[in-house]
Order: sequence, then structure tokens, then C-alpha cells
Amino acid sequence: MGRLIPRISKLMSRFRPGTRSLKTTLAVYFVPISVLPALFISVYATQLLENSTKETLIRKARGEREAIVAELVEFERALVSQARSHARRGSLLRATRYENPRSIKNAVSSFRDRLQTRVYDLSGRFLAQRYEEDKQVAYISRPGLALVKRKGITVNRYFTENALTFVIRVLLKDQSRVYGVLEEQYDFSQKDLAEIKQKRGVDFVLLNKELQAVAASFALSDEAVKSISGAAFQSTFEAGQEPVFVPLGDSRYAAFLYEMPEPFRKQRGWGHFAVFLSMTASDAIISKLKLAMVYVTALLILVAALLIFIFTRRVVKPIEALVFAMKRAKLGRTEQIEAVDAPYEVEYLVRSFNEMAQNISAAKKILEQKLEELRQANQEIKNTQTTLVQSAKMISLGQLVAGVAHELNNPIAFIYSNMLHLTEYVEKLKVIISEYRALQKELPEELSARIKGMERDLDIDYILADMIDLTKSCVDGANRTKEIVLGLRTFSRMEESSFKESDLRDGLISTIKLLVTEFKDRVTIHNEFDEVPLVECSLSQMNQVFMNLISNAAHAIEGRGDIWVRLFQEGQFVVVEIEDNGKGIPADTLEKIFDPFFTTKTVGEGTGLGLSIAYGLIQKHNGDIQVKSRVNQGTKFTIRLPLRQRKSVSA
Repeated sequence: MGRLIPRISKLMSRFRPGTRSLKTTLAVYFVPISVLPALFISVYATQLLENSTKETLIRKARGEREAIVAELVEFERALVSQARSHARRGSLLRATRYENPRSIKNAVSSFRDRLQTRVYDLSGRFLAQRYEEDKQVAYISRPGLALVKRKGITVNRYFTENALTFVIRVLLKDQSRVYGVLEEQYDFSQKDLAEIKQKRGVDFVLLNKELQAVAASFALSDEAVKSISGAAFQSTFEAGQEPVFVPLGDSRYAAFLYEMPEPFRKQRGWGHFAVFLSMTASDAIISKLKLAMVYVTALLILVAALLIFIFTRRVVKPIEALVFAMKRAKLGRTEQIEAVDAPYEVEYLVRSFNEMAQNISAAKKILEQKLEELRQANQEIKNTQTTLVQSAKMISLGQLVAGVAHELNNPIAFIYSNMLHLTEYVEKLKVIISEYRALQKELPEELSARIKGMERDLDIDYILADMIDLTKSCVDGANRTKEIVLGLRTFSRMEESSFKESDLRDGLISTIKLLVTEFKDRVTIHNEFDEVPLVECSLSQMNQVFMNLISNAAHAIEGRGDIWVRLFQEGQFVVVEIEDNGKGIPADTLEKIFDPFFTTKTVGEGTGLGLSIAYGLIQKHNGDIQVKSRVNQGTKFTIRLPLRQRKSVSA
């Protein structure tokens, strides 16, 4: 109890002022006040019961101690009387007189079970024993022999590994002479202890001077018996004044340790025995008492909670309503509090708050109206400014694009023309190499092998095949560059591009080939093309759209990733999907990506016109472009183009 109050005070100190609610405060004070008396009574009653139980156990243990000692004394007397009776048997006396081992063994064969018997002559020489498997050394020391001759009978007691051993020596004699010595040994072990347990109803254990268990009345193994000895008593041994509580199986026992009494001990500390009293009944009573105290404590807590609830309905609830209303007012939501039946002070606070809320609400409406007017005026200014800036940028960009497109036309024409000639030259080289190979058979074998070795080392076949692919790729690149220039000229309104039936599949494939450097072995392209009809469109403009979208998808992938390009038909429309698993586009940015000059890239990396131009070209084709994106999962652009234009359209 002395430790409980400081702990509760420490717990209450953690509720700093200003952080706990009124209900919490009431609970912190009311619950301990109602629970502490019950806890005090519970602890005090349990302590009294435990002390009373301990005193009862001590008294009972003392009584059992005396009874057990009496049982041991009586058992020893019976052994002594039995030994004297055996020593008077005529058959044993005659066998000892003639020193006949077989006759001696027959004479002692009818003795009590577990009684080990040995016979010596008057000089202490061993004659015979009852059990052949008897491992005890048959020997009588000279002092021991002299003592038994002088007293006629001696009794020795000592502890062996698993029993308290009694050794009784009696002179074998009749009225005329002495023939020898009869030695009887009996091991008082677990079986004998169990018989005493049946009489007394308690368990006890015999221990040697090192407090190691020798025998016990428990029906346990030798290892289990040894585990309940020494360590349990060495630190608490006070000659039976205090019990030691020992758990055995599902039960708990109170153990009391005593020294072996006279006449069993030769000297102090020779041996001990422990009385074990079951604690099952007392433990059950204490458990029921503790459980009852728990129920009482829980009932008191419920009563305290009910009182707090009733009290809050009257006083705390209006205060809580006022606090919640003030919190809402801080967030800009001024709401009045309903009239409540409360003390005068609380009612006055509620009425004052309602008046303040009305004033704040009126002022807020006027302020919101003024702010809306300012917002509209500011938006008009921003729109005008944006229009002017975009107009100036578009004019400058148009002039720049027109000049660049004009300058690029000549070198592109050179490349395109030279690639055509280079293609013809390659074909001619293939023809002449074929002729050389045909005439090679007429050359000497050594020279022919030499030429074949040179062709193999130089990989002529691969070079010829690859030159065709290289020239074709260069021609495609020149054509694509030409189309890009055409797109730039279209963007700058230098000339118009006509609509005609085109294969979007070829446009997508050529665009992907031109962007191969963008992928840099880190992006994998997945082409999923269905068979679709030709589409009436400007293929160069659509290629420009594809290039912008695929390039943006590659830039959105950090490290390795994938891009899926799909082409399929939906009714009278052809659909192109370009999807990546890159970093995605945030929701607040997604609605601005088609605005001119809007870009998420750093300065110098993007102009913000790519998606704007793509959006405009799709609109000119009477198509539709949509985008879906999730951050860190990817983006998908979907383009829907009609198979046929409603009328002749020019870009």
C-alpha cells in the first residue's frame, strides 16, 4: 500500500494542465478515491489470511514432526526386536557353530523381505550372507566387533544413496557359549516412507547433512526427488521456523526442514528430514478472495463511472459544447449553441458565445464578398498577362521555327540524295562480289583459300547485309527528319499538310526506331499492334504526336522500365495507347499538362510545347486524347482518331 500511492501520484502528474479534459480529470480523481479503499482492504485481508495460513502450517508441521519421529523410533525398535528373535533360532546357531555357509543361508532365507543378513564368526571372519547380489562389503572392524561382544547388540544408522540404512549386530549365542555375530541391514526407502504417508496424510523427505535428498514419500523419480532438495533449503533453513514453498507438478507445497532427532543423529548436522504440507486448499481460498476483491474493485469503478456520467450530463456537457463550438470557430465555422439547462455561469458563457458567433458570421460574409471581388479582378489581370506573354512567345517561336526548318531542308536533302546513291553503289558492289566469287573457282586452290580466309576475317557477308540495313535506316531517318521539319513548318504556318489514308502502324514503328537513343538499353518497348484499316490523317503530324508522347514516357522512367505501345480498332475509331511504368504525374499537375509552356522539367530541358502541340494536332484530326496517371505507378495516354474525316480537312 505504501508503494501504491506514490505510483498513482506519479501517474497523475503526467496529465499536465491544459492537456486533459474535464471528464478525464474527474475520472483521475474519482476512480482512485473509490478504488483505493477496496484495494487496501483486499491487500490487508489477503495478508491476514496468508499469515494465519502460515501459522497454521507451522503448528501442523511441528505436530507431524513429532509423529514422524515416533514412527521412526518405533520402526527401529521393531528391527531390534526382530534381530534378537533371529539370533535365538536354533538352526542358525547350529549352522554358525559348524561354520557351514549353506546351512547358514538356508537358516536366514525365511527372514523379512528386503532385510540383508550377514553372519561372522567370533574373530570377525565372514561366513555367509542371505543375498548373493548383496554389494555391501562384508566386514566388521575390530572396534565394532569388540563393541558388539561387550553390549550383546549394537545399532548403527547412516544415509546411503537412496535410503536411511539401519545396521543391527547381535551375538549368536546360547546359554553355554557364543558362536558368532549376526548382522542385519535394512534400507528405509521410498516404500517405507509411502506407508507412513498413508498413516499421516503428509509427505516428507529424508536428507543428508549436505541437504541432498536421499528418499521421499513422493511417487517421483530419483532425479525429481533430488531437484527439490539442497537449493530450496540452504538459504532459508531456520530449524523449521519458516516454510519453503516448493511447486511439484500442479500442486504447491509448504516444506519445513528439521534436524534428525536423538537417538538417530550421532552429531549435529548428521541428517535432516523435511515435512511437506499441501497448499492446494489454502491457495484456492486465497485465489477466491483475490477474485472477489477484483469483482468488488470493478463494481466500484463502474459506480464511479456512473457518477461521472450523471455529473457530466448536468455540468460538463454544456462546457464541452462550448469548447467544441470555440474549436469550430477557430476553423472558421461559427455555429450557435443550443440553449441548455445549466448553472448561471455556464448559461451566461453560452449566451455570450452565441452573440459573438452572430457578429463574426456577419463580418465573415462581408469579408468573403470583398475577397471574391478581389479574386475575380486578380484573375482577369492574370488571364490578360498570360495571353500577352503567350502571344509574344508564339510569334517569336514561329519565326524561329520557320528559319530553322528552312535551314534544315538543304542538308536533309543532301543526306537523302546521297543515301539513294549509296544504296545503288551497294547493290553494284554486291554484283561484282558475286562475280568474283563465281570466278574464284578458276583460281589456284591456295589463292582461293587465301581469299576465302580474308572474306571470313573481314566478315564480308555480314557487312554487305548490314550496309543495306544501314542505308535503309539512314533513308528512313532522313525521311523522318524531313517530316519533322515539315511539322515545324506546319507549326509555324509556313505551309499546310494534307490528309490522306495512312498506316499508323508504320508511323509508330518508324518513330520508335528514331527514338532508340532515348531508350539507351534501359527501356523495353512492347509493341501490341492489331490489324487496323488505313486512317485518313496527316501521318507526319501523327508521327510528331507519337514522338512527343513516347519521348516523354522514356523521360518519365528513372532507371529501367517498360513502355507499352498499343494499336487497335473500336468501331469507327482507331485507338493508340502509350503507357509507361515511370514516376507518374501528380493530380494537381495532370490538368495543366496540355497548357502551352507548362512543363515539369528544369530550365533548359523542356519548352512546355510538346503536349500542347500534340493536343492541337489531335483536335485538328477531330480526335480525342486522354491521360490517366498515378504517382510512382505510371501514365497512360489514349488517342482516338476517326477512320474517315467528316469533310476534307487540312491542317
